Amino acid sequence: MKLKSSRVMKVFEQYVKKYDMNNANIKMRYFHSLKVMEICRDIALVTGIFDEEEVIVCELIGLFHEIANFDEMPSYRLTDETDNEDYALKSARMMFDNNILRDITDDTTYDNIIKLAIFAYDKNGLPKGIDDKSAAFCNVLRDAHKIDNFRIMLNYPYIDSRITTYPSGMVYDNFKKLRVIERKLTENNSDEILAVLSDAFDLNYRYSYALLKNNNYISKIIESLTFTSKEVEGFFKQIEKVLITYVDRKIG
Repeated sequence: MKLKSSRVMKVFEQYVKKYDMNNANIKMRYFHSLKVMEICRDIALVTGIFDEEEVIVCELIGLFHEIANFDEMPSYRLTDETDNEDYALKSARMMFDNNILRDITDDTTYDNIIKLAIFAYDKNGLPKGIDDKSAAFCNVLRDAHKIDNFRIMLNYPYIDSRITTYPSGMVYDNFKKLRVIERKLTENNSDEILAVLSDAFDLNYRYSYALLKNNNYISKIIESLTFTSKEVEGFFKQIEKVLITYVDRKIG
């Protein structure tokens, strides 16, 4: 059975229909999945390195990358590093253990790529020794997930927007070094906001940076915050300028 976009979507809809779309958390995850699929497709098309069927593979990994998370109800947070369970690994396994992928297609050509991309999208870097094409599939999904996390932060704000203090030293040091900030390092709301914004340092494609800029996500997140002091507000305005300059340079 040839891989088709319509079949990918049909199987996804069949799987998620058992969940209550009136539940805000489920609804958020549903639209996140759709949006990541859309961004994956757009990035894949713009890069020009994928053939028609490979673009559909990119759609598939975007749509199903968090399929295991639909059973998780507690919060809007898409990933929770205080939870020891690896939901990316769980999602990757579910594609095979629950026969989700075989319901979509009986062709096994892309099985390893699908498993790898879903497993690796939330990891710190990619597994060593993978070929360039496999890395490209992974990076498409990683970018799409991060880009939509900015939208999630605005539409489903899971971090307290009241900013009362500067970021902690370790978090700010990582930010100054243009590093993605691990959530486990965060100590206050300022740290949490910088951790979200630092995902801009880990995008792989020029088009991804263009999406970040065109949607004005950085400024919108800064503008959504409430500051208790002009000094801290000024600090975050400088963070905004640094990030906008960084994104502009990446776009070229």
